[in-house]
Amino acid sequence: MTAIEHFEVPHLALWKSCVSEILAKEYKQTKNTSYGIDIDHSMIKATDKYCKLINTNKPLIDPGKDSNDKEAVEVYLSYLHHRMAHAKIAKQKDSETKLKSQIAEYKFGNPLWQKMFIQYYKYYWQYPYHKGVTPKYRSWQADDAGKGNIEYSVINWTLPSNARIAIVGDIGTGTDEASAVISAACKFKPDAILHLGDIYFSGTKQETNKRLVGMVRKVLKKERLEIPFFTVPGNHEYFTGAVSFLNALDSDKLIYDKTQKQEASYFCLRSQDNGWQFLGLDTGYNGHYMNVSQGAKEATLKYLHIGAIENPKPDGNKYWPKDHNPYFLNSSEANLPQKDTTSPVAMVTVRPDEELWHVDKLSKFSGRSVLLSHHQLYSALDVCGIAQANLPSSNNPDLIDINRIWMNTGLWKQFGPYFGDKVAAWIWGHEHNLVIFEDNYLPAGLPTNKAFTDVYKTLPKGRCAGHSAIPVQDSEEPYKINYQVPFRQDLKLDLTKVGNENWYNHGFQIIELFGAGNPARLSYFQVSLKDSIALPLFVETIN
Repeated sequence: MTAIEHFEVPHLALWKSCVSEILAKEYKQTKNTSYGIDIDHSMIKATDKYCKLINTNKPLIDPGKDSNDKEAVEVYLSYLHHRMAHAKIAKQKDSETKLKSQIAEYKFGNPLWQKMFIQYYKYYWQYPYHKGVTPKYRSWQADDAGKGNIEYSVINWTLPSNARIAIVGDIGTGTDEASAVISAACKFKPDAILHLGDIYFSGTKQETNKRLVGMVRKVLKKERLEIPFFTVPGNHEYFTGAVSFLNALDSDKLIYDKTQKQEASYFCLRSQDNGWQFLGLDTGYNGHYMNVSQGAKEATLKYLHIGAIENPKPDGNKYWPKDHNPYFLNSSEANLPQKDTTSPVAMVTVRPDEELWHVDKLSKFSGRSVLLSHHQLYSALDVCGIAQANLPSSNNPDLIDINRIWMNTGLWKQFGPYFGDKVAAWIWGHEHNLVIFEDNYLPAGLPTNKAFTDVYKTLPKGRCAGHSAIPVQDSEEPYKINYQVPFRQDLKLDLTKVGNENWYNHGFQIIELFGAGNPARLSYFQVSLKDSIALPLFVETIN
C-alpha cells in the first residue's frame, strides 16, 4: 500500500490534482496505471514535499542551477511551475518571464511540469471559487434550481421495504483498494450505495469522472449489477467549486433509471413503506476550509505571488519573505480573491436554506431517519467545533457557553431537536477510520434545563465511517484520544502487515431494513483487499 498525501488548502490540492492527472495520462499505457491517487513517481513526491513546505510556512531552498540533487531540483521545479501559473493568471508578464528563465537553468528539469502548469491554468478559471464568487450550489428556493419546490432533490425512486443499503466513505480515490471495497459491498447485492463524500485531490473533472464515476461503473459492470449510487460532497469537491460533482449527478452515470435522479448536493431517499428515510447533508459547502485557518490559505496565495525574494541568507540561498504584499496587489487582476467567499462562520453547518429543507423532511416524515454527511458532529481526534469561552478576566470556563472544541454545536443546534424522536443515527466520514462512539453521547457540564435539552438532544448513534479508501498507517495514530469523546467499545480496524509497516484495513457498512416500525440492522465489515472479501467486524440494531 502507498501512503497518500492530501492537502486541505485549495490551491495546493488543485496543483497536486494537475500533477497526478498528467502523470496518469502519461504513464497509463506503459505502466497500466489507473487514475488512482497512489501513483508512485518522483514528481508526486516532489510536489508533496513542496506542498508540505508551503503549507507549514517553512523555507524552500533554491538548490541552484548547478545542483546534482535531483530531488531538490524537482521540489523547486514544482514550486516554480505552480508560481508561474499564478503569474500568468495575474497577467504579470515580468514575473512569468523571470520564472521561465529560472526554470530553463535546470539541466534535468522534467518537461511534464509544463503540461501540469498548463492544466492548472485551465482548471483555475473553470471553477467559480477562484473568480471570487460562491461555489455551485442548487438551492430548492432558487429560480435556477428548485424554484421554491420543497420536494426538490427528493429521490422519486424508493427503496424496497426490506432494502439492503451499502455505505462507503471517502471513496473517491480511483485506487484498487477503493474498487475492492465497492466490489466487496456488491457481494451483498445492496439496493443502493450511499457515499459520505470526498473525491481526491480537489474534485476536478478528470478526478470525478475517473476516480468516482468511472471506478463505480467499472466495478458494477464487472459484478453485473445495476445499483444506484447517491452521494454528498466532502470538502475536496468544493476545492473546485463543486462544478464537476454536480456535472456527475447530471450525467446520470451513477444511476440506472431516471426516477433515481439526484438533483442537488443534498438528497432524501425513502423506503416504499415510508418506514425509513436517508437524508444526505451537504456540509462541504461551508466545510471545505475545515482544519485550515484563513491565514494559512492567504499565506499560500501570497507565497505563490511573491515567492523567494532577492534577499539571500548568508549561504547565498533565497528564502521565503516574512512580510507579504496582498495577493496580486500590483497586477491587472487585482480583484482576484484573497479570501474564501464561503467561510463566514467558525463551524461547519449546512446552509440556512438547506436546513429548512431537512427540517421539512424530518418534521413531516412518520418513520425513522438516518443522517449522512461528510463532516463530523463530534470527534475524539480532530477539532470540529470552537472552544468553550472563559469568564472575563479569568481562566475559568464560562459555564453558560455550550461550545466544545471537539463538538460541532452549529450542526447540533440545526439537527439536535430531531435526535431520538426522528433521527435514529448519523453516519459521517472525513476522518479516515471507523469509530463507533458511545450511544447518546453528551459533553459534561452542559445545562439541564428544558429550554436547552429540547434543542440539544442526544444523538442515539453517532458513527464515523470514512475508512473506505484512504490508506492509514498505525503511525498516524487514527485512534489517538485528543478529546474525551468515548467510544461505545474499543473497536478498531484490525491491522494488516504490509512490508514492515502497519496499515489499517478499509471497510464499509450494510444497513438492512425490515419494514416500517421495525428496527434496522447495521453491520460493519473490513475488506480483505487481496480477494475483495468482506470480513465481519460488528453488528448493531438501529431503533
